[in-house]
Amino acid sequence: MFLRRLNLTSFRSYESLQWDIPYRICCLTGRNGVGKTNILEAIKFLCATRGFSTDKNALRAGDSFFMIEGHFHPERGEEFSVQCNYMERKGKKILLDGDPLPKMSLHLGKIPLTVVLPSDTELILGGGTERRAWLDALISQFNADYLNALIAYEKALTQRNALLQSFLEHHTFDGQQLEPWTLQLAEKGSLIARGRLQFLADFRPQFVSFYQKMISEGETPSLQYETAWEQNQEPTTETFLTFLQKNIARDRASGRTQAGIHRDDLAFLLNERSVRYYGSQGQQKTFVTALQLAQYDFLQKQTGKTPILLLDDVFDKLDEHRVKHIVHRLTHDTGGQVFLTDSSLARLKHLFPEEKSDIWGFYRIENGLLFPA
Repeated sequence: MFLRRLNLTSFRSYESLQWDIPYRICCLTGRNGVGKTNILEAIKFLCATRGFSTDKNALRAGDSFFMIEGHFHPERGEEFSVQCNYMERKGKKILLDGDPLPKMSLHLGKIPLTVVLPSDTELILGGGTERRAWLDALISQFNADYLNALIAYEKALTQRNALLQSFLEHHTFDGQQLEPWTLQLAEKGSLIARGRLQFLADFRPQFVSFYQKMISEGETPSLQYETAWEQNQEPTTETFLTFLQKNIARDRASGRTQAGIHRDDLAFLLNERSVRYYGSQGQQKTFVTALQLAQYDFLQKQTGKTPILLLDDVFDKLDEHRVKHIVHRLTHDTGGQVFLTDSSLARLKHLFPEEKSDIWGFYRIENGLLFPA
């Protein structure tokens, strides 16, 4: 998948930008804060319907709307356009070839995407919410049933929690009112659990192989799924219903659903030790960088499409050996389009020699404008 043209209006630091993109690897440079990451965020909006923060935060200062438009060329098939429009008080719309999509979820997976950000270390240092979001976003790109189950689960969870809170406030309880939502949590939760377990079974070997080839043969990474439900039992509607019913006393006491797949987590390990507690800053960044880059191959195999890859300051805090491995992968093994940022033009031109300028190009960002570098 290749992005051939990007148009921005009132987006972040850009009043207006029209960029024709001839290269497979686009290197964006400039001082910190000039808007390099903003371009990556705009591309993410087009591919994944959302950016790196709230929609409102993507507005240019003083404006009440933004527009992002991209023209994509797939490996097979005809070129198509995607437009993302946002207006305060009216919300966001995604248009495919000019036609508004009735649901955002219909767009997910059309343009596979892998993103590597400096903040990705929050996958290790943050709470389970970040890790579940990573897991769900990745699986949703290739499994529509999983995405639909997630949406239904969140709706049922919201309704069930509202009832539990009402019961708590009014010192009452009605199990019959709660039952339909409990059943939905069991049905959708078991489907989500099966999807997560299947993904991890398929992804773990690829991740370990990728990490050891690219990073270090002497280190063994692993991903461990952590949950309160019995993993030795088949995650069916029946077993999940029993699990939820066992926790009803805790739910009544707290006014919230205390158990379920919305509480599950992932542990990141290196040589069977927690990367969070025993890994150095360099090891933590290396782990999440490898994790994100390994999903690139996984998505390509699952979707049959080559993802777009966004890399934001990926070379920071990595030693020269690992930087060279990443660059070799980008230039030789990754067939898709890459957008990367770095504050040092000299480093980029050292890593990507100019004699192959037909493959990669360099751009400098200054004062909301994009120039060849």
